[in-house]
Amino acid sequence: MNSLYPRFLQSLIIVLLPVLLVIGSVRLLNTDEYLTFEYGKTSFPADPFGFDRSQRVAYAGVNFRYVRGNQPIDALAKLRLGDQLIYNARELKHMQDVQKTYQMTTRIWHFALGITLLAGLALAREVETRPALLAALQAGGLLAVGLIAVTGVLALIAWRFWFVAFHQVFFAPGTWSFNNSDTLIRLFPEKFWFDAALTISGISLAGGLSLALIGWWLRPYQSSVPAH
Repeated sequence: MNSLYPRFLQSLIIVLLPVLLVIGSVRLLNTDEYLTFEYGKTSFPADPFGFDRSQRVAYAGVNFRYVRGNQPIDALAKLRLGDQLIYNARELKHMQDVQKTYQMTTRIWHFALGITLLAGLALAREVETRPALLAALQAGGLLAVGLIAVTGVLALIAWRFWFVAFHQVFFAPGTWSFNNSDTLIRLFPEKFWFDAALTISGISLAGGLSLALIGWWLRPYQSSVPAH
């Protein structure tokens, strides 16, 4: 086999593994179970305007399902508390932007997953290229660990800068800031996003480290297998 071909496949895996780990971690958090866990923390701030824990879980769950399931905006626009709509026009517009961003990243994740699996299978088919696959797992895992560690530390020491920079990358200026009395802030205060950022970092770090250890642990055994 041409030596450039396995190196190309190896490079694809290395580059795509951090993408898979981070977006995969985000997808894991977009669940009702995570909402229940997060709102159940004693450290999570109460809503000063009156939402109790069960209301937060219920309304945020509808929000998550709207984003995750690519539902029409009516799923949120018709939500009421008593005789009042809970979202204003600016909040609904932002949620449409969030849904588009989430769906785009989901498509990227599926594409990256498919490419990574195909590249991995291609390297695994031949005995002489299997060490390249294991090396890719090790290098890709370590790359993910390094990138996510830097991002996580930045979030810890400069959270407000990190939070603003994140939104400026994905959303147009002036479309993502709201009043403290708006429903989105009442459901998702900065504490929610701070915890989510650390949780995503933790899951991604664990995944990257596991892949790196698997690649490192298996490489000597694979290298010792005689070619036929």
